[in-house]
Amino acid sequence: MLGTNVVLELLKRKHELVCLVHPSSKSNTLKDLPVSIVKGDILNVSSFESYLSDCNYVVHIAASTSVWPRRNEMVNRVNIEGTRNLMTAAQRAGIQRFVHVGSANSMDPGTKDAPGTEENAYTGWKYKNDYLDSKYKTQQMLLNEYEKNGFPVVIVSPTFMLGDYDSGPTSGRLLLSMVEGKVPGYSKGVKNYVHAKDVAVAIANALTLGRTGQVYIAGNQNLDYQTFFTKVKDIAGIKKKLIRIPFLLVLMGGFFSSLLARITKKKPGLSYGMVQLMGIEQYYSSAKAVKELEMPQTDVDQAIKDCLNWFRANNVRL
Repeated sequence: MLGTNVVLELLKRKHELVCLVHPSSKSNTLKDLPVSIVKGDILNVSSFESYLSDCNYVVHIAASTSVWPRRNEMVNRVNIEGTRNLMTAAQRAGIQRFVHVGSANSMDPGTKDAPGTEENAYTGWKYKNDYLDSKYKTQQMLLNEYEKNGFPVVIVSPTFMLGDYDSGPTSGRLLLSMVEGKVPGYSKGVKNYVHAKDVAVAIANALTLGRTGQVYIAGNQNLDYQTFFTKVKDIAGIKKKLIRIPFLLVLMGGFFSSLLARITKKKPGLSYGMVQLMGIEQYYSSAKAVKELEMPQTDVDQAIKDCLNWFRANNVRL
């Protein structure tokens, strides 16, 4: 989703693009676009390094976002080792600017009255989740390289993205679950939602705007689950009434789902670790990205509409 939106935004600006695509990826959303596609793997430097010599910029979006199981060595390899490979290759190629897509979760969220900013520390170690930890470790690795050797990195860290081209689907699964009647209600928790197109604009702007060695939270609206699901329900035309589900009940469901997954070796629909993260009040501020990267702030209603319309047009279901 984000990769395609970034590609389309950069094409609008007349950039010539070389897209590194994993050999196992279908990449249907890139078909018929005027881009050069290189099949390669960030864990194998020789599969892409030669193509960097003709590039001025690198936008690094590739990552493993798997949160099951919570401890996953492949997640660490892709997110940390893969980024290190691309970073060192970019240094050898003399890249002018390296825009890395991080995660807002690498900074602790704040409260409703004092949303989290880029200055917040990371205390996510308590969740024992390699995805969260690896994104933070990668962020620190890049910032350390900037401090030591002037590596020209800018980190754009999105919150929860919605929008077109979610071919996975990834974050849009939350909407599809609601539309397909698999989410009977809501529980506690707050997320910061953002249109993927706005994040793409921030990333494209980061090629020339913003400051190297800086992190920018790319988000928009902080909404509790009741408000968010009510928006989805109204926009999708769902008549069914939402019910409030006690968080302890959801947590128990996640626990037994994880237990079953360990027995069957099948990925759970909602694991214990996922439920823990869902229950957090993740208030964030994107004031820095709006000011320095001129990031737009499209209403979340539009992001929901665009996401649902794209799913319908492309017959995407869970």
